[in-house]
Amino acid sequence: MNTLHSDIIKLVKSALTGEKLSLSDSFDVETAFNIAKRHSVIPMIYYGAINCGVDSANPWMQQMFFNTCTNIAYNEKQMHEIANVLKAFDENGIAYITLKGTILKSMYPKPEMRAMSDADILIKTEEHGKIAPIMLTLGYDLKVESDHEFVWRKSNVNIELHKRLIPSYNKDYYAYYGDGWRLAKLGADGKYYMSDEDQMIYTFTHFAKHYREAGIGIRHFADLWVFRNSHPNLDEEYIKTELTALQLYEFYVNILSTLAVWFEGKTEDIKTEFIAETILNSNLYGNSEKYSLAMAVKTSNSVGSSKAVRRRKFWQLVFLPYKPMCDKYPVLKKVPVLLPFMWIYRVFETLLFDKGKIKTHQQHLKQMTTENISDLKQALNFVGLDFNFKE
Repeated sequence: MNTLHSDIIKLVKSALTGEKLSLSDSFDVETAFNIAKRHSVIPMIYYGAINCGVDSANPWMQQMFFNTCTNIAYNEKQMHEIANVLKAFDENGIAYITLKGTILKSMYPKPEMRAMSDADILIKTEEHGKIAPIMLTLGYDLKVESDHEFVWRKSNVNIELHKRLIPSYNKDYYAYYGDGWRLAKLGADGKYYMSDEDQMIYTFTHFAKHYREAGIGIRHFADLWVFRNSHPNLDEEYIKTELTALQLYEFYVNILSTLAVWFEGKTEDIKTEFIAETILNSNLYGNSEKYSLAMAVKTSNSVGSSKAVRRRKFWQLVFLPYKPMCDKYPVLKKVPVLLPFMWIYRVFETLLFDKGKIKTHQQHLKQMTTENISDLKQALNFVGLDFNFKE
């Protein structure tokens, strides 16, 4: 592993454990700042740098300090809003389970270390009719409805109310989870929870989903260590059984080995180094080019050749399915028969007003070669991942 990445890992470890570590002589604060920004972990890297003795007067440290203060203020606002939403749900008998960053924040040494662009809450879809007036009363507006969530927004606070834990188009993982409510347990306080083991499995499944689709960064990798560190007595046999059912256990073992390298001083091997470099070279959620290539890998399970993959991708780009078209053109919800005409309208709209999108799609289609598809599939298989279904 290169020295820069080794230093970034030390900063992450120092922030989460409080341990002071020695950085390389070539450590560059500006580069660390840019990586932290890309991964949305600036407070984490800042606290790690302070622990490791980096000069706080450095201009880039000052920039990270300012960003950390901003995150502290936003965290207070965000958590206040989430508490108000959950209080209103409790008062109105709404069933819900908090997910991901909403529960992980409290497990970090400082909550601002775990930035969160939105609060994820699982609801029962049939209760959204009762929830909508509550959200409107609290000052939120419904911004979009997708396959798996309703996104409500108030100023710069987003609340994502999940219909299901995993999108239905992630067919292998969705087959396991369904809407997720089979995992719900009613607590003594009358609220619903998942067990610690099922929260861990879900957190890991979410990580795996993004890793194979477009890439995923430091923040979500750190989540795995923070959760496990906060729950040292997890039932690993249960986790093994369930992750085996999800066809994720091999990947889980490899990720645990990589976590041990980062946080326990274990010696890296070719596989843990490969995973670490994949994470460090990613962004928070990868990038659109990697996502398009990953979708080509998935499509290749059904259609085979790269030429057939590109052909299908082209037609999917031109003729979006009904649901995404409804998200883009809400009139279709009321008048579905307009779909063919809206396809034509969308083509001309894109040609006239969004030529940059056309160029981006052309570049992505060019990347869908037999060699690139094969390379990515091998990279996923190497760490224990695959798209275990056909479209």
